[in-house]
Amino acid sequence: MKKMWKGLRRFFKRSDEKFTNVNLEDANIFKRILFIVLSNIKTIVVLMCVFVFISLIVTYTGSFNKKSVVLSLNYEEASKGQNPNLTRYNVYELKSDRVMERVISNAGLQDVLTPTELSEHIDIAENSSGKTIDPNDSSTYYISTSYTVSYRMNREIKNISVDDMMTLICKSYNDMFHEEYVGTKSALKYDLGDIEGKEYIEIAKLFTNKSDQMLRYIQQRIEENATYRSDITGQSFQTIKKMIQNVQNYSIKKYSAFVLESGLSRNKDHYIRTLNYKNDMLNINYQKFMIDYNVRKQQVQDYDSAMIGTVMVPSINEKQEYYMSRTNTGTDYLTKEADYSLSQGNAVDRDIIDNNDIIAKVNASTADEESYKKADELIKTVDEELKQVANTADTTDKEYIKHTTKDYLTFTEYTGSGNKMFILETVIGTAVVFFIILCAVYYVIDGYIRRKEDGRYE
Repeated sequence: MKKMWKGLRRFFKRSDEKFTNVNLEDANIFKRILFIVLSNIKTIVVLMCVFVFISLIVTYTGSFNKKSVVLSLNYEEASKGQNPNLTRYNVYELKSDRVMERVISNAGLQDVLTPTELSEHIDIAENSSGKTIDPNDSSTYYISTSYTVSYRMNREIKNISVDDMMTLICKSYNDMFHEEYVGTKSALKYDLGDIEGKEYIEIAKLFTNKSDQMLRYIQQRIEENATYRSDITGQSFQTIKKMIQNVQNYSIKKYSAFVLESGLSRNKDHYIRTLNYKNDMLNINYQKFMIDYNVRKQQVQDYDSAMIGTVMVPSINEKQEYYMSRTNTGTDYLTKEADYSLSQGNAVDRDIIDNNDIIAKVNASTADEESYKKADELIKTVDEELKQVANTADTTDKEYIKHTTKDYLTFTEYTGSGNKMFILETVIGTAVVFFIILCAVYYVIDGYIRRKEDGRYE
């Protein structure tokens, strides 16, 4: 005990030995700490230098086990806190199970760790580059469009560096984001559905409708970018359009012609009754359209001839100047309405004629079992062809969306001056804390020595 006391006395210099003219007994705590620090300044400086050196080494070494990137949202809706499809944006989806499962799968770590364990090593912090929406509004909220994403090394992962893991995390999140929130591809998600109860001729119409949906969607893409070609499929939207048209013009038409000429039906009587009922409803609509057409045609003929010519009305342009403008007359509107009613009536009449043709073919059908087997084989063939085309179209469209929206999310490596500043801030922060602790320890030691010398601790 005496040896420890002597060692402590040699290590710790009494503040009143140096500041003989200062009465430390009555000094406040801050004044006493100041004198204590000044009395032991050399020792404290040495301890601080050793601590800063060790802290710098530990922090710098630890930086190799951590990787950070800056995630930036670069689309208009981001400033409103939304995804491109106008749903609410949530950056923490980056740590969701569906993203973590992709990372684990891509890294081949299925038997090493779980999505939850991986997400615990990912940190997300908002950056200061957000935007304030309408500061005068009481419902104002702060929206960030930039985040710092950090990954800390997981000791269970042996063969994958933190750089590679961060790359996999960014890629997996980017893929999920584009699949979920960028673009609409429902028209390319082909699924024939349950056709067990459908008539063969109705299946032909179903094939046509689904292929027409894909064709309209692809045509929109062609109008946007007619020259784009996918690196994965090797197809352009022009070639995909031809693929769909080939299925329509050959396979679907072949199937439609075969089942119509053969008069195939799953339930002959029920199907004929259904078609007759449809014709009755269609005939009512046809009569309505034709009545509308005839009424408007008669109104045009009876319209005052004095009003048929051009009607000029005074108007004002953008420069507040008067000019005479031609306006539509009553006959213009009536003629358009008459043309519409006539075109709709003709379309309904064609449907009635088609149904009557089907009824006649089904009534006269003498199809055998082989005909039905052939029809089923043709259904499988058309269905498979449309699936293949839809898959190619969907893959090409996904690549096109990534190509056109590749800057929606950008991941910038958090290195250089930013990383150095982080290390410096960390070292300074820990040094300040250590200095405060050191002052507290010296203060306690000073009080202990004083009480010891006063004979309170014998």
